[in-house]
Amino acid sequence: MKRKYFFHRQNAPMDADHVVYVLWCGESVREQKLLAKMVAWSFMHGATLRSWSEDVDLFLDYEADRVFPSRGLLDFGFVRCDISADDLYTLMQDQSFAAYEAAMTVPKTFLYQVSTMSRSSIDRAAGVIRSSQSQSPRRKNLSDESGEKPTIIRFI
Repeated sequence: MKRKYFFHRQNAPMDADHVVYVLWCGESVREQKLLAKMVAWSFMHGATLRSWSEDVDLFLDYEADRVFPSRGLLDFGFVRCDISADDLYTLMQDQSFAAYEAAMTVPKTFLYQVSTMSRSSIDRAAGVIRSSQSQSPRRKNLSDESGEKPTIIRFI
C-alpha cells in the first residue's frame, strides 16, 4: 500500500510558479529507507516533506486563494505533479528540479478542453494557457428586485 506525502522544495510561501509534488511512497523497507533519506535532505535544504492530511488540503486551498485571487473557471491554481519515491530521490541527489519542472507536459486532452471552452485562454503562438485577470461582475440573488417586478420562483 502506498501513502501520500506533500513535498514543496522551497520552505517559503507558495508562488504562482511553484510545483506541488505529491509523493507516493510504499511501506516496503527499501522505500521507507528512501523516505528517511528524503526527509533528511528536506531538512538540510529547507524543503517541506510531510504526510498528506486534511491540513495540507486546507493550506493549499488557502494559498491558492491568496496567490490567485481572481481565478476563473479555467484557472486551476498550482501545478501538481505525482511522483514516485525513486524519482524524487533522484531529483534531490542531482539537484535537477528546474530541468524537471521545465520539461513537465500538459496532456493534449486538457488543452483541447480549454480551447473548446475558452478560446481566449490559449496563446497558440507561445503555446501557453493565459490566466484571466478580469473579475466577473457581482452576482445578484434571484430574490433581488430587478427593474419593476421581483423574480418569482415557483416549484411545481
